[in-house]
Amino acid sequence: MLLVLAPEESAHGYLISKKPMSPHDRFKNLSPESIYLDLHHQDELAALLYKNSWINPADKIVMIEKPGEGNMNFVARVKTNSTSIIVKQSRPWVEKYPQISAPVRRIFVEAAFYNALTHDSFYNSFCPSIIGFDAKNFLLALEDLGEGADCTFIYKRDASLEDAALFSLIDFVSRLHNTPLGNRQGFPGNTELKKLNYTHIFYYPYLEDNGFDLDTIQPGLQHIAMQYKNNGMLKERLKNLGDVYLQKGNTLIHGDYYPGSWLKTKSGIKIIDPEFSHLGSPEFDIGVMMAHLKMAQLENKLKQVWGHYKMPAGFSVPLMLSFCGVEIMRRVIGLAQLPLHLRLQEKSEILELAAQLIQNPKENLLF
Repeated sequence: MLLVLAPEESAHGYLISKKPMSPHDRFKNLSPESIYLDLHHQDELAALLYKNSWINPADKIVMIEKPGEGNMNFVARVKTNSTSIIVKQSRPWVEKYPQISAPVRRIFVEAAFYNALTHDSFYNSFCPSIIGFDAKNFLLALEDLGEGADCTFIYKRDASLEDAALFSLIDFVSRLHNTPLGNRQGFPGNTELKKLNYTHIFYYPYLEDNGFDLDTIQPGLQHIAMQYKNNGMLKERLKNLGDVYLQKGNTLIHGDYYPGSWLKTKSGIKIIDPEFSHLGSPEFDIGVMMAHLKMAQLENKLKQVWGHYKMPAGFSVPLMLSFCGVEIMRRVIGLAQLPLHLRLQEKSEILELAAQLIQNPKENLLF
């Protein structure tokens, strides 16, 4: 049985899912005045697009399709005879894992992130522009960045990431972390989504019986995970790191800076899905980035990141290393699994490294 975190609960407040309602009914139960979008009722979506003036009244919609596998939100690509846009709707659950409740107002945070960057031309080549925002219906319309694929291909054996793409990723996050807050001081706290993330990063993977049998991912993984689930000192350190994560910081961070948020297109690397963004610790973004390059076995890229990233004032290397270890561990033994091409022994070894990074962070462990 899967445990469900309700957005109104505390970070440790779990509820057992009751008899499931349909997605439509769940959404309407929360927000009866809002329109629930899906690809089976395209006329309703089309009518809303015209009503909101997100597409030209003279244009004809020729196709509405799913552009890819969305993790958090419902996403549709709408093509007309003259243009194409992306429409996103947040629901009171995680789109990929409907059994997990999530704060529906996260789409407000994504819109705020793009708006915070809109006055700096540097970001125009990385992020989509906002076409429109419909708060009542939890809808965000964005520029279509074109056909592309996220960078999760790097987990395949012998895959790589071109230096130009990697340096673009580092340039973006360096600029983000080193830009003075200015009017970003009022950026949404994103408290509820941070609590949800806290649970799935720092807490849920370490429950001895959390309803998720890791042997269904890879036989033998559950046994390996138990030594970390039963490690009291590790859990105490994780709680401390989680407390740091929950604190409000002085830096706008992306909050989910991993290959699924990096879009590779004909016009270069794009950065998407910033619904986890908040004022927090820049060490978290870089730790997450490092963790995924490590899990992808791109050892040479780790040094490139470290050599090219411009650390903001006060940046803590040990904290970054610990966050790196946390991200590795939660991705290997937590619910948010990745298409990792790692043998069981390799997972055992990388978990051991992750535990060391969490408890005794030293640069020579990673570089």
